[in-house]
Amino acid sequence: MTAWDTCALCPRLCRSACPVASGSGREASVPATIAWVLREWEHGRVSEGDARRVATLCTDCGACQTHCHIHEPLPERLRRVRAALIPFVEPQPIGEVEGDGEHVVVEVDERPVATWLAASVGRDVRRLVTSDHLGAVQMHHRAFESHRDVLAQRLGREASVVVTDGRVARVLRSAGIAFRWLHQVVTLPTDPIVGSCASPGERPMACCGGAEPLRSHHPEDARRVGERFGQRAVTSTYADGACASHLRECGLQVVDVVEVLRQEVGA
Repeated sequence: MTAWDTCALCPRLCRSACPVASGSGREASVPATIAWVLREWEHGRVSEGDARRVATLCTDCGACQTHCHIHEPLPERLRRVRAALIPFVEPQPIGEVEGDGEHVVVEVDERPVATWLAASVGRDVRRLVTSDHLGAVQMHHRAFESHRDVLAQRLGREASVVVTDGRVARVLRSAGIAFRWLHQVVTLPTDPIVGSCASPGERPMACCGGAEPLRSHHPEDARRVGERFGQRAVTSTYADGACASHLRECGLQVVDVVEVLRQEVGA
């Protein structure tokens, strides 16, 4: 028996729960199929390349475990095997927190979110700038631990860390660092906001396909998942900038809360 047996042989297949399986339409992305291929790989009957391809047909949203009747920890098993199958690339160094103020915004692109938030709340806001979403693509490697330790030193004692991107949210959560989404610290005049599968309690209808590792390793499948998600989206405003960016690449007219904040402060 291996750790993959239960999922590989389960007749329920998690097909309807998995956004990648339902959105991409690929049999290879069904959780039970992924588990079967990885079971065969551990027995030496499947190549490492094929194992890598199926292990990355995932957005790490956790839907398979949430909907599992026996609560199999498939997401955690997939994280461990991806750490073995995907080469580690050293992430960008963690920068210093800049400025003064209660809130620390993690900025992921050229938009000065800290400045706009400061204008909205009427007090200073600090920032931490990252060019690679705090190294999110590498976060499940053991070698990432030293990077996570530095991050904890920078942000672990902060009273209010503010995020706008699900990739950053996942890294912070893995490091045990508390955070809030931008729309949770400032009132914005917008429609109901779609949350992110990167945070429990903020779950959308299903993952939009814009998360890792799917987005980097299977961009065409990620696009198909995004298009399928867009067909049943009920609002056009997203808490997660990674989701909004991905859905725009899929041809949808959506915005994230950062854009709403920019308009609110007249920037």
